[in-house]
Amino acid sequence: MRIHSLIHYSLVLAALMPHMARAWELSPADRIAWRDYPSVFQAWYGIDMPEIPIEAEADRLRAAARHDVIWEESLSQLGEGADLVLGVVWDHKHKGLGTSFTAESRTKALANRKALLRHNPNMVMLMEIRWRDAPSDFLPEDSDWWLRDEEGEPVVGWTGGWTPFWMLNYENPGFQDNVARQARIAIESGIFDGIMLDWSGHLEIVRKVRAAIGEEALIIVNIHDKIEDGKKYAPYINGSFMECNPRDATAPVNRNPTTWDSLRDGLVWFEENLRQPTLNCLEVWGDREDLSRMRAATTLGLVYSNGSVLYGDPNPLPTPDHLHDWYGFWDQPLGRPSGNRRVRPDGAVEREFTGGLVVYNEAGNGAVTVEFDKDRVRASDGLRGTRFTLADRDGEIFLYP
Repeated sequence: MRIHSLIHYSLVLAALMPHMARAWELSPADRIAWRDYPSVFQAWYGIDMPEIPIEAEADRLRAAARHDVIWEESLSQLGEGADLVLGVVWDHKHKGLGTSFTAESRTKALANRKALLRHNPNMVMLMEIRWRDAPSDFLPEDSDWWLRDEEGEPVVGWTGGWTPFWMLNYENPGFQDNVARQARIAIESGIFDGIMLDWSGHLEIVRKVRAAIGEEALIIVNIHDKIEDGKKYAPYINGSFMECNPRDATAPVNRNPTTWDSLRDGLVWFEENLRQPTLNCLEVWGDREDLSRMRAATTLGLVYSNGSVLYGDPNPLPTPDHLHDWYGFWDQPLGRPSGNRRVRPDGAVEREFTGGLVVYNEAGNGAVTVEFDKDRVRASDGLRGTRFTLADRDGEIFLYP
């Protein structure tokens, strides 16, 4: 009798473990509110530079924990042979029909989540759920949830994968319910704080996902800087993944084109109108050596939002998308915002933080001079002084000495 009682207790304890573990964590809202800045996120793929090793799992976790937000989607990343940070695997041959994660991957992911939060207690972890297209084995070949052409053949989706990707029949109510079901499974696993939806999202799917995961879990949708999409989704989502390529003399490719002005306007609208806790993730593509473009992206995010930023490789490169260097500029002890943004007389925009002042100089504004009554330290090169020049389309952090 006692053995059976112990077995029953063990089963109950195992079922409760994810929720018990999370009882000791800060809520997602508190983690977002209490993080220091600059805040950087990881979109699928992470740091890619020799100075920061990621081959061993412990190293990979430490590298990921430099970011305050990460998301993964195991179908594509595992198919491409990536070593994931959390790495859950659906428990079905056809991943779109999965009803849980495999026991082994769930146990490992929970342990990795715990390790990540030890490194960075304010970290937020999301899972991308497929809704637009998927690898051709995501569902049975004869499934009604594939989108088909007039001849009944599957419609080709993303063409950058290791295997054919087919479009999903996202107008099908049953498939929409399935997306919401898998989102709920991800949240109830205790591994993820929220859901990420790519490809600009779909209103009915976003609604169903919100209903399935409850009010506290997060939803981020890749709507770039499109305010009209933000207006559609505002009651349901916490933030935009702003995957953008603002045009200027050093814009690397003509894809995902936008302007620095529309990037700014979209970010401001999302910050002011999306649901709380708000978590916008601003990514600008660029050459890794173009440090002024990196600083412009970072400081634009700092003065106009309380979100996270990323300066990553352009998608058209033949390497996995969103790989990036880690910049010392992101390690500055800036602290938390202590004021709102202010437009300076010279046209640049500044914002005070507990550890220093951030100045963003918009493209087309020309060079400006930044002066202080007392010494400040310029974060980009460590120079100390009271007078600094800031170039057009650039930004800087001026730290208290």
